[in-house]
Amino acid sequence: MLRTDGSQPCQLFNNHPAGPYSTRPKNLSFLRTNLTNTTPPLQNNLTIMALNPKVCLLLAAITPTSAFVHWPIISQHIYIIRSQFNGGLRASSSPIDSPPTASVKNDPFKFGSPTDIDSSNTPPNLQHVLNSLAELKSGSDVRGTFADHKNSGGTIANISHLIKTMNKEGKGAALTPLASHCFGVAFAKKVLKEGGSSICLGRDPRVHGERLADSFARGAESVDGVRVLYTGLATTPSMAGKCDAAVMVTASHLPEDKNGLKFFGKSGGLTKKDIDDLIVLAQAEAKEWYDMGIVPPSSGKAGVLCSELVNFMPYYKDTLKQAILREVGTANQYPLSGLKIVVNPGNGAACFFNDVLRDLGANVDHSLNLTPDGTFPKTSGVPNPENKAFVEETLRVCEANNADLGIMFDTDGDRAGFILPRVVDEFGHSSSYEPLNKNRLIALLSVIFSNSSPGCTIVTDSTTSESLSTFLQYTLGLKHFRYLRGYANVIGKAKELTLSGTDAEVAIEISGHCAMKENGYTDDGTYTAVKIIGLLARTVAAGRDSLLSLISDLVELSFDEEYRVKITDGSLETTTFVFDEVTKVLKEKCNAATAWKLDEDNLEGIRMKLASGGHFMLRKSLHDPVISMQVESISKEEARKVVLEPMLAIFSHHAAVLDLSAFDH
Repeated sequence: MLRTDGSQPCQLFNNHPAGPYSTRPKNLSFLRTNLTNTTPPLQNNLTIMALNPKVCLLLAAITPTSAFVHWPIISQHIYIIRSQFNGGLRASSSPIDSPPTASVKNDPFKFGSPTDIDSSNTPPNLQHVLNSLAELKSGSDVRGTFADHKNSGGTIANISHLIKTMNKEGKGAALTPLASHCFGVAFAKKVLKEGGSSICLGRDPRVHGERLADSFARGAESVDGVRVLYTGLATTPSMAGKCDAAVMVTASHLPEDKNGLKFFGKSGGLTKKDIDDLIVLAQAEAKEWYDMGIVPPSSGKAGVLCSELVNFMPYYKDTLKQAILREVGTANQYPLSGLKIVVNPGNGAACFFNDVLRDLGANVDHSLNLTPDGTFPKTSGVPNPENKAFVEETLRVCEANNADLGIMFDTDGDRAGFILPRVVDEFGHSSSYEPLNKNRLIALLSVIFSNSSPGCTIVTDSTTSESLSTFLQYTLGLKHFRYLRGYANVIGKAKELTLSGTDAEVAIEISGHCAMKENGYTDDGTYTAVKIIGLLARTVAAGRDSLLSLISDLVELSFDEEYRVKITDGSLETTTFVFDEVTKVLKEKCNAATAWKLDEDNLEGIRMKLASGGHFMLRKSLHDPVISMQVESISKEEARKVVLEPMLAIFSHHAAVLDLSAFDH
């Protein structure tokens, strides 16, 4: 186990004659020890009054020839005792943390009513857990609201009650340490099946990240032949290609009570189908624990059980430095000398990037929020380059210090946004600062690639503007392929196009997720920053105007807003039902309304082109019980009259399950 205080009790594994990776405790699937030589003696601490078949199999695996003992792990793996008062069997991982037995029935053979078992003979408590594992699917990731339970002790029934409580409170899918453990087992089996054996595991600064990382690592390492290398705090892209597979514990820009798992194999991020397969394996693992009557133990806040503690960040920082030198096109040791750059990682995992720029000569004295902290800035919340408060905070610092560039990262560093001055005078003074994000960021990156790869294809998600397509195709001479929302979808389509002979240089979402062919299609916000910094340095050296002048031909409509309609019962099923009903009405009205025209080429949700210019689009959120409506119009008044008022009337038919406060302003 690797602890946050610096101690490494994991060294016990390394001293074992069989080698450092062959003797990891295997969480109930692999426990071999000497019953007579443990300290303290195992017989004195493990009381067995009644056994189920799986526990019998466990004890059969314990042989006197085993050479390895790790008592702190064994002591929390299993403690089974029959109550002296009511004859009920309970199982937990510690006699201290065992739940009370007052609710155990005296007659162990007395069953409840037939309604306690569903048509598939799945007990309700287990069914809640199995359903919750499926509900954690979020596109190509696993995400949910963190829900803690005891790191030792407790039962599936306890966790089922926790999940039901969260559902009643409308908090969405519950991500528990048990769920993380089960997905650890599932992913390890997938990696092993594909010929791999090592998994790199990292996390963002969220306070429950290490708790989930430990549970995941324990699950993965319970699969023979798989070892986990824990990086601790890291960015998602920093782990690419370091092991056979990688997992990042993060919920990106979502609120701090959320967390999740991002999975990567040898060929990149997993697909939605891959997540479906993992869910099946994770559910099978949950059933195993249900049959044993206990939940898997974990370290709590003590640390992470793994094979090795590693740090890939120094190597990753060096690759970014080399990339900046290449982009600037100079052998100068300090290619960013003279540039004033404000970095705002929002206390997330990308704080290190400030040091990268300082080492290359940039003035980063006014950067902010540079200490990783899972509680995040009180002024702007969880770092998100699309969040208005986060953007405004960065913009103000840029204005106050005459910065050449502001850079914002999300929590795990795979997404970036920027601040640029609209005006740069002959003396180098900057003014009129504006965000460079969304359609603007796609446009500026496309300018770069129109020079380096003329005629290439830019793959974007479905929510980009009509004007962006015009700019890419008719101003830059590039091809624009609009695809499904979700970074894995966009990246996957770019790879597919490239394999078919189309030069898809960039895959980018309007949110700022960006992967480039030259960077192995790694979704990397810091590499996006490398490209913008390189362009800035070359532009300044040539004595040219603001970078925003390079996209002056991009037509930007004055009204561009997103409205997020929340489902009040927190149910994904309700979300789907309401969305389908609203979509039917929209298609009917589209046939009769001249102001709307259905976009037949759209591949996600429903998209309407507006006769007056712009569009509006409805889609289900990838992460939450929310229906998102994006509106782009020539004016606020036009948007109100042509889109907002008609849509509010349609949504009102489902007002009982919708929070329509997004339309209040």
